[in-house]
Amino acid sequence: MAVDRAVLAGSGLPSSNRGVSEFRNEAGTLTVGIDWFSASVDLFAALREVDFTDGETQEEMRQWIDASADNARTAALQVFCWFFAGLGLELDVAASGGRFYLWRVKIINAAKEFVGMIELGGEECRRADGTYTARIELTGTGCKTVGAARCGHAKRWLELRAKLESCAGRITRVDVCADDLIGDYPLRLAQKWYADGEFNNRGQRPKAQLVDDYDSGDGKTLYIGGKKSEKQLRVYEKGREQGDKNSPWVRYEAQFRKSDRKEIPLDVLRDPASYLLGAYPVLNFLHCVATRIDITKAAVEATWKSARRHLRRQYGATLAFISRNCPDAESLKAVIETCTSPKLPRWATGDTAALWPEIAGVNQPQRGIA
Repeated sequence: MAVDRAVLAGSGLPSSNRGVSEFRNEAGTLTVGIDWFSASVDLFAALREVDFTDGETQEEMRQWIDASADNARTAALQVFCWFFAGLGLELDVAASGGRFYLWRVKIINAAKEFVGMIELGGEECRRADGTYTARIELTGTGCKTVGAARCGHAKRWLELRAKLESCAGRITRVDVCADDLIGDYPLRLAQKWYADGEFNNRGQRPKAQLVDDYDSGDGKTLYIGGKKSEKQLRVYEKGREQGDKNSPWVRYEAQFRKSDRKEIPLDVLRDPASYLLGAYPVLNFLHCVATRIDITKAAVEATWKSARRHLRRQYGATLAFISRNCPDAESLKAVIETCTSPKLPRWATGDTAALWPEIAGVNQPQRGIA
């Protein structure tokens, strides 16, 4: 969500490189969004989503991908189309050697700028359970491009969340940024909070470092937490960094990394403001953003579409067999219930049933009779 032009004009803030401002307060002076994203996904689940596999075993497919850069690029294109099609991004024309995997293919925007990558292939791409993975990444500019596509944060990022869930996705890094555009929460306030122990965790004070511009106007940066730790908060004078020496714009940017001890929940894509606030309760000014997020309907819509698609693709033939061999609705229900679990998925709510068109359709007459 872009900052209002009137706000920018009145505050002297530069209009470029604002990151992904998805949620904002009514005045438009406080915004929260996602500024970096990377995840590992089940490669073959993603390829099945686009019907790319044709009876090959996972090992055969992996060996085919490893065999040449052209093969790797072809497979990466399928992954790219599944996760990012329609968002104004493109896949580079060639694959090169990867950092974490055998191959990597750059993601570029309309201006041909590097905004992310897809990595796949090699012997090191397996999880402990044997799942072959690919890695997807979006830089801050890539996230901004996603943020500008279509309409509404929930629509864009919740679609990505649902697709990650369908492919056993695990977020490996996500940066969440809160922009105070008028300087209500300046860097010196964050310094005071640190001195007062507001960033302490279970009695332990994280490391901190101040990069001082000595009032040159280039902008100060305060780091709280280690660069390689599970989380690090950076507070910096963003407007001054961008070249406006008098800008009040301050950014609070948290970098979260997956570790062997802690996973990053996919819900950070649904509600980055609340996730940032949960990690750093002292940032309670974010309540004015988090409490205004109304994304339940979009979240449910993205989830039921994914669930229905997978049900049809993976078990549609089995359900057709069961349906054709049950003489009436009651016997069909009885057979289906023998295949169910007593637990419901975490996304299942009353809203889900109301928005799932087939379920709503069979329930509506009953409500009318009642």
